[in-house]
Amino acid sequence: MRRASAVAAFLAVTLPATAQDAATLTRPLPEVPAPAAGVRFPQFNVEIDMSMIGVSTTSASDHARTGSSVFLFGEVAMGLALTENFSIQGVLATEPVGEGDSTGGFPDGGVIGFRRQAIFLEQLYAEFKPADTLVLQGGILVAPFGRGYHDFPGILTAVRAHEVYLVDQSLGAAATWTWLSDPRFGEHDVSAAVFTLDRTFLTGTYVTSRRCCSERYERYNRNTAAQGGPGNNGTFNNGVLALDGDRIPFLPGFSYHLAVMSLAPGSDGTAREWGYAAGIRYEHRWDRDQATLLFAEGVQFRNAGGRPRIEIETSSIDADTGEEVAGSEETTLSERTTFTTLGIQHRMGPWRATAAWQQLRRKRSVDPVPAENWYEVSVGREIGAGFSADLGYQYARYVDEEGGGRGTAHSILARLRYTGGF
Repeated sequence: MRRASAVAAFLAVTLPATAQDAATLTRPLPEVPAPAAGVRFPQFNVEIDMSMIGVSTTSASDHARTGSSVFLFGEVAMGLALTENFSIQGVLATEPVGEGDSTGGFPDGGVIGFRRQAIFLEQLYAEFKPADTLVLQGGILVAPFGRGYHDFPGILTAVRAHEVYLVDQSLGAAATWTWLSDPRFGEHDVSAAVFTLDRTFLTGTYVTSRRCCSERYERYNRNTAAQGGPGNNGTFNNGVLALDGDRIPFLPGFSYHLAVMSLAPGSDGTAREWGYAAGIRYEHRWDRDQATLLFAEGVQFRNAGGRPRIEIETSSIDADTGEEVAGSEETTLSERTTFTTLGIQHRMGPWRATAAWQQLRRKRSVDPVPAENWYEVSVGREIGAGFSADLGYQYARYVDEEGGGRGTAHSILARLRYTGGF
């Protein structure tokens, strides 16, 4: 009954807001208004950030990827301010939870709508601001690692970053300290978090139902120790340290993000995973109506996956018969994963045009795979009342699951966006 009530509340809020920009996913939660004379507490704020995305793959090396897919991708962020410096924050997120479904999935030549669409609790934490320059948080968090998953322009650029490196449902504590705020040098923050993967009953998905024997679910039930993975060790010895800066007078329009993360191995791992992120944004404003944004980010994981134990097939020659004998042996998979994004967006009044390139490169000790590349261009326009629309094209070079080589795909992309709050 609790889950049904939560789902009903979520749908009541989100359905009127048909869609939202995937490029602003997991953005900061609603700000608590600055105290003023006559302000009363508690105060409740909601921000809706929702996209309805369509991916129509007209041709692909793998026929299962052709066809059309429509899905929702976004969140509803809620903040309950109990005093001027203490609040409870929460985020309900929605996305498809099947393998690859959030970037088009496998329509197999047909049309799929909202397949494996699910709702889940992404964040729920208490926030305390003891000073203007310090914010403390405790509960279920998103680790402050990378920034592209919430601010990349385009249609699928932020969604893909979200899928590759977002570290959500992290149970722990975090702090952000503005260590420098000076009109001569700008504003610079340092953030830190210690956490472990949340395994409580809050981590399950809502709405979607798992059909028998479906193999493409990436998540469905609550997190468990048995699923393994970096950071899933039940101990608060996983951490992130990040540095952000903007409002630099001698670099107007420039901002940066640097982060390092260390995650202990889960039940299937043998080594710590180390993550590194570096991102920059530069916006040049030509006049009141026109601006050009350049954005770039690189994320790398060493010992990706925690260097898990795997079994590989082996073959040998029987000394007596001379016949080939198949077998298997256990080894560890050493992998270095690098995800790179480069892009540009130009805005002119309500119109915008975006071009981006993304690459996922995995250097593996066993079963090597080629690099994957995505090229996306799109044009969009603000409609009004919080809505906007985008139309684009994507050319992909992906890993072919069947042959192990690279396949190609051509897709038409569309997005209807809604953003707003109350």
